[in-house]
Amino acid sequence: MVKKILFLYTGGTIGMKPSETSAGALAPAAGYLPRMLQEMPELQSADTSFELIEYEPLLDSSDMTPAAWVKIATDIEKNYAAYDGFVVLHGTDTLAYTSSALSFFVEGVRKPIVVTGSQLPFGVPRSDARNNIVTAFQVAADMPPELAQVCVVFGSRILRGNRATKISASAYDAFDSPRFPYLGTVGIDINYNSRLPIATPAAELRVQTTPPPNESIAVVRLFPGFSEQIILSLCTNPHLKGIVLEAYGSGNGPSRDIEFLESIRSAREQGVVVVVVAQPMQGKVDFGQYAAGSVLGQAGAINGKDLTTEAALTKLYYLISLGLGPAEIEAEMMRLIVGEMQS
Repeated sequence: MVKKILFLYTGGTIGMKPSETSAGALAPAAGYLPRMLQEMPELQSADTSFELIEYEPLLDSSDMTPAAWVKIATDIEKNYAAYDGFVVLHGTDTLAYTSSALSFFVEGVRKPIVVTGSQLPFGVPRSDARNNIVTAFQVAADMPPELAQVCVVFGSRILRGNRATKISASAYDAFDSPRFPYLGTVGIDINYNSRLPIATPAAELRVQTTPPPNESIAVVRLFPGFSEQIILSLCTNPHLKGIVLEAYGSGNGPSRDIEFLESIRSAREQGVVVVVVAQPMQGKVDFGQYAAGSVLGQAGAINGKDLTTEAALTKLYYLISLGLGPAEIEAEMMRLIVGEMQS
């Protein structure tokens, strides 16, 4: 039986060419990458075929929005029955946000959805585009069924989509999942870690097709001298529903700053959910470890455990898009949905 793979080409460096109108700066080039893929012998196989949807317009990944995530999710839903796997070609800057978002917005996945891109455009000397495309294609076709999920394939790594984060703007292994093991590694062979299936996949495919408002979430990073006015100012936006607070260490904040803690309480009283994540790459939130962390919990903030910022943000967007109230969102943020955090 021939396996069919669908490429969803959204844009990004992988298909860019020097622009004639922007002094040679790289820009998306419609039609270019689809032609190149058709000419790749590595994608021509007796037992695997592919088709491609090119988005219009092609987006630099810095232009990605929640509405764009919903479009990708909807296209997967429309074509889910006809294909055995999917490859999303994407720019690297916001790739981890999109892979995290798809893990929530496309529930009940039982086929691989592989997100990849490249550090250098296709056809440029020493570009990683060709290898990443070929590997993503093979993973989409051959990933063991028990591992099927949204994942990132980049360089030598296969990562759970909602555990990935970008760590380098120049290395070919540009993404990592410092808080979770790799789903697999890529060398001469592709080796999968079969011990990392999604624990409780939904019974059937369900796609959330209502994009949340862009202004419904803010991400705030704590720093020495942080003012409570930042939180209070954000809360003057009537559309704000959630704040991802990047705290120190294991979820610590300024425990002696009464005004800061009151701003967290005030946000919660206004119906704004505050989720605390850890700034260190290998950190996780533990409100019980230090008094400076416990005060955030006492002020009403939610323990984000080992969620990445990307996963916390996209999970919040997903829950808001469902139309849930603040108490329901708080409860769901602490519940494991699709392998995004420790249970």
